[in-house]
Amino acid sequence: MISSISLLPFHERPLIELLHLDEDRDEPSRAYAGFGWARASRLYLDDGKIRAIDNALVIAVHAADDAEPLAGDIDLAFELPDDNVRVQLSKFLDVWLPKLPTVDTVVLVACNPHRARLGALSRSTLHYGLGDVASWLDPHDRTAHVRLTAETWCTLPPVSNELIKRPGMAIDDDKKHTYASIYLLKKMDLKPEDGGMEMPVVVPSELGPIDETLQQLAVDDMIVVHKKKPIWDLTKKGLQYLADVIDETTDMIDEMDDLEVHEAIEQLRARKLDVYRARFLWGWYEGEFDDLVLWQERRGVSPIERFWAFYLMSDEFWNELGKDLADDQD
Repeated sequence: MISSISLLPFHERPLIELLHLDEDRDEPSRAYAGFGWARASRLYLDDGKIRAIDNALVIAVHAADDAEPLAGDIDLAFELPDDNVRVQLSKFLDVWLPKLPTVDTVVLVACNPHRARLGALSRSTLHYGLGDVASWLDPHDRTAHVRLTAETWCTLPPVSNELIKRPGMAIDDDKKHTYASIYLLKKMDLKPEDGGMEMPVVVPSELGPIDETLQQLAVDDMIVVHKKKPIWDLTKKGLQYLADVIDETTDMIDEMDDLEVHEAIEQLRARKLDVYRARFLWGWYEGEFDDLVLWQERRGVSPIERFWAFYLMSDEFWNELGKDLADDQD
């Protein structure tokens, strides 16, 4: 019996054998129960559009057939001669990625029946599929190409373990995602007629920049996939967090609404509170940022970014907001 994830017989295998493409067949192969890893000098990802991936580490694992939906994760099954081990993908990768060759690109070959949106790896670009994933061996001249099909192939860039603050950036990425999370929770809570919107689990390209923030909200149990629709729902924890932020903001506004800007800033600093957070929350609560295109127009921003998600996650928005405090910075 396997007592530890690290003891799983997760071995390197030839790519064709690993993906069960070493037999003649007319149908694609989905036989990933024979798990393992391989190196691929080139393979192709196909979700209606085909793209080549070079010099990749291929990790093949098997999603449990009876797996329940998990936010940001997949329930895996490892079928062994004398045991059947179940483990979540995130825990498996935490243990095994440090044991595997260091590469720039990882391709995960695993069915993802509940279309979980995975988190980024710290060291590599990650390609993973939504829905069923199947492998094909396509003839090509005197050789053959490995092609992996999925309903959608998702690509996550690598992330740094360190907080990032680029030169000239008003806040670091950690704070940016915190404030963006607050912005998205409010947008999900409001009714459409009040400026709210449903956040799809599989985001379209125009909402691409907020996908990572949505995934982190799911990991933090602030949102969960709706039971009947492919959208995110606020959890009790998410609603409570939103209520706490609203209470924080209304208390601040009630206390400082009659003060001049420099007086309010002096009070905040005297209490060792974050002036930038106060500026954001004030505008957020008052609806100043509800229409980010209109906000840019009023501020005289040029050129104007017409896709609100791109502007929300850009350095330009947060730097523009920081200008309101520039004359008061220490």
